[in-house]
Amino acid sequence: MSTKVLVVDDDATTRGALAQLLQMWGYQPETASDGMEALEKARSSRPMIVISDLRMPRMGGMEFLSALRCGSPHVRCIIITSDGSWETAAQARRLGAVDLLEKPVDLHRLRVDLKKCLESYPPQA
Repeated sequence: MSTKVLVVDDDATTRGALAQLLQMWGYQPETASDGMEALEKARSSRPMIVISDLRMPRMGGMEFLSALRCGSPHVRCIIITSDGSWETAAQARRLGAVDLLEKPVDLHRLRVDLKKCLESYPPQA
């Protein structure tokens, strides 16, 4: 059984490319175009990992991550952004993100982060 990964990004090209790459790497990707849609999909499909953009309409990455933590604290998250900062990275980590990656995403680092997510799943109590 392959690992479910939810890819959340308002940019259709980025979302599609990440989903295609994840599928080539053996994951089972699902996509959403913003945090609201992602919350609905996370509740129904129960992904192990979420890769989410930071800036999106309706509900951004931080708000989504916070809401996701309330209902699914075990899900591992990687935030991607084109305008990351130390403050943003610190906030993402406080909300439970494994890492914050800047766009364009370094594919080697993404693979390392995905492996970290799997190694830490399920979380230790």
